[in-house]
Amino acid sequence: MSRRVDTANRTVLTLLGMLLLGGGGAGLAAGSGAFGDPPPVLPAAARRFEDDQPWFWWAVAGAGLLIALLALRWLLAQLHTDRLSRLDLTRDDREGRTVVHAGALTDAIEEEAQALRGVVGASARLVEDRGRKLTVAVELADHADVAEVRRALEDRLVAHARQAIDDPDLPVDVELRPGRRSGSRGLR
Repeated sequence: MSRRVDTANRTVLTLLGMLLLGGGGAGLAAGSGAFGDPPPVLPAAARRFEDDQPWFWWAVAGAGLLIALLALRWLLAQLHTDRLSRLDLTRDDREGRTVVHAGALTDAIEEEAQALRGVVGASARLVEDRGRKLTVAVELADHADVAEVRRALEDRLVAHARQAIDDPDLPVDVELRPGRRSGSRGLR
């Protein structure tokens, strides 16, 4: 997911959580008699208002529909991701089309990274955020020589990725993480 969607999710879910927490606390307090005898679900004034104003339930239905549409919009935003599934490498349609599946590229990058000494895991993804960008996360073993792994990634892996898609200026973010697995699995 993109950063905008992540930020919107955190904001909306935080506000919704605080609203539900406050409402639940008030409901529990009212139900336990903290404000006197528990009131009926609809007070007498609301029941009279409902009888006098026939549009009341239409307004309630409209508000419910608006909430449902906003929830659907939010759900659809969760399905959108900035991850690329295919790369179109075609420069000129008259010469033919060249399409590379991004999964094949990222799988090859992950395998090449995991073959390095001191690496116990790797993941790669190709995203489209104001242009293509490759992100590689490498999990290091306890014994890994960080400088050696970094040099190998920059000299070989990044060069191979750029060569594979014929983009010498492809931005690449490499993240080196300390290993969470046992160091013995990364010995090679």
